[in-house]
Amino acid sequence: MHVPTIFNADIDESYDVFVLDDDKLHHLNNVLRIRNNSPIKISNGKGFLFFGKLKDNNIQLSSKKEYKRGKIINIFVPSIQDKTRFRFMIEKLGELNVNSITIGPTDYSQKTNVNTDKVISWLVSSVEQSGTPFMPELEICKEIDFNKFNHGLDICGKNINDNQSFQNIAIGPEGGWSQDELNKFSYTSSINEFTFRTETAAIVAVSLML
Repeated sequence: MHVPTIFNADIDESYDVFVLDDDKLHHLNNVLRIRNNSPIKISNGKGFLFFGKLKDNNIQLSSKKEYKRGKIINIFVPSIQDKTRFRFMIEKLGELNVNSITIGPTDYSQKTNVNTDKVISWLVSSVEQSGTPFMPELEICKEIDFNKFNHGLDICGKNINDNQSFQNIAIGPEGGWSQDELNKFSYTSSINEFTFRTETAAIVAVSLML
C-alpha cells in the first residue's frame, strides 16, 4: 500500500506530534483523499523517515527509521532553458538520491537564470513523490570547480563502467564541452556513442554509477 510522504527539514526525534500547515493539509485531504487514521510518513531529507497517522490537522508520530546512503554521488549540471526538461532532470536526480546537485554555466550552455526557490520546490516534490529519506544539497555556482568535479561526461571519454570509482561527475550541455574545459578534467567518461540530451545523460550516468 502506498503511504504518502511529507517533507519537513526541521522534524527530529523530539517530535511526538507534527502540526500540518494549511497547504499540506489541503493536499492530503483534497488531492490525495487521505482520511483520519491513515498512515503518513515524514522525511527530513537527512536520512530519517518518521511514521505516524493523520489525526485531524496533526500527524501523531509513532516510530522512526534511519537510512544510510549507498554511494555518495555529487553531480554538476548546466541549467536548461526549457523549464519542463530542467524540472524533470532535477526531480529525477532527487529520486535517484544523489548527495548534491551543483548548477552552473559552461562555455557552451544556454544562458538562463536559475530560480533557486523553484529548484528547491522541485526537490521537495521529488522527496514527497518517491518517499525517500534524502534530499540533495543544492548549490548554484558561477563556474564549475574542476578540482571537485574532475570527472566529466563526454562522448569521447572511456566507458563509464571503467571510471565508476569517481563519484563527482560533471554533465555538459548538448553542445558539448569546450576543448579548454575538457583539458581541465582528470578523467572523461562516455555512456553512449551518440549525443544524449543533458537530462538524459545526467539520469543515465547516475544510474550507472549507483
